[in-house]
Amino acid sequence: MLQINELQDLIDARKLRDILHESAVSLIDEIFNQLRQSLDQESASFRLSDHGYKLFILMPDEHLTDRQLEVWFSSVEYTERIFLGDCVLIKICLMEDNESFTFLFSVEGTQTEYVEKWLRGFVEDGGHL
Repeated sequence: MLQINELQDLIDARKLRDILHESAVSLIDEIFNQLRQSLDQESASFRLSDHGYKLFILMPDEHLTDRQLEVWFSSVEYTERIFLGDCVLIKICLMEDNESFTFLFSVEGTQTEYVEKWLRGFVEDGGHL
């Protein structure tokens, strides 16, 4: 799992365009920059975590535990399936409390069947597996 917390993380993620699909990395780049502009335009050392945000990209075949999925299940605020041309990106927003948000991204079809089923459950019918 790749965490995008600051600009250097985003630069590192751009190097993975072959693994994660260029359009997916570009969209995540855009989302990071939108958050940066809306939260703290002036700071050169901007970090999402300083503002209660987390952004994670699930790498292909990510091995997630049942416990991780259970914790995430209880915090899902909304899900989106985003069609990007060369891939479909799943975006899940978790709201731990009124001040903290976590965004999970996964390119559809790149996870284990178990995780894909979990993701589909949220996108298609609100988390009912």
